[in-house]
Amino acid sequence: MALDMLVVGPHPDDVELACGGTIITHTDKNYRVGIVDLTDAAMSTRGAPDTRAHEADTAANLMGVTERIRLGFKEGALECKVENLYPLVSVIRSTKPQVVLAPYWDDRHPDHGDTSRLVQNACFWAGVPKYGDNQHPHRPQRVLFYFLHWMGPVSMVVDISNTFDRKLAAIRAYHSQFYARPGDSAFTYISRPEFLEKVINRARYYGGLIGAEYGEPFHVRDMHREPDLIEWVNRQGLTG
Repeated sequence: MALDMLVVGPHPDDVELACGGTIITHTDKNYRVGIVDLTDAAMSTRGAPDTRAHEADTAANLMGVTERIRLGFKEGALECKVENLYPLVSVIRSTKPQVVLAPYWDDRHPDHGDTSRLVQNACFWAGVPKYGDNQHPHRPQRVLFYFLHWMGPVSMVVDISNTFDRKLAAIRAYHSQFYARPGDSAFTYISRPEFLEKVINRARYYGGLIGAEYGEPFHVRDMHREPDLIEWVNRQGLTG
């Protein structure tokens, strides 16, 4: 089923944290958005895989996505190798997205960087007719990169002021990850209350840069072509 946008995450909850507001902004406009979770995060300190899967489905419903695909890759093994590339190429060809969102390639978690490189390679090979399966080739028009733990150069910021509350609701659907119960000794970096405060503060900061309440930053590797700067300003609605 053809999608307008495909969002690839290494683990369930990554896309909600980094670009959940952008996903909802586009599903609100009736764009068809799909999510691919490469792993089931079985190695997480908190939450069993079946729990994570249920939480991911709840979050997907809150965000209004068309479908959520689980590829079941192994954590710590997301390199650009044939056993990873072929299934992802197959998904890209079957869903035919115009835009793909992937993690920025430099990050604290090795799976995030590996996913970035895997997605870039898969998007290229999906357009090569003789590579992979027998589906028709399809190469997305653009790959945009979202940020998780570390930041990089920001090319654009999406205004998520109208969808931020629902982004937080989707994040909070992962009860096993973001809530610590009294007496729970399995604290993690993301289960502490201050982690969500950082997510909120980041969104406020990038929203402020574009004159909005909340924003999500992205990096675009490809050069953007703009023939008319006046038309561009009018289209963006920029003010002094």
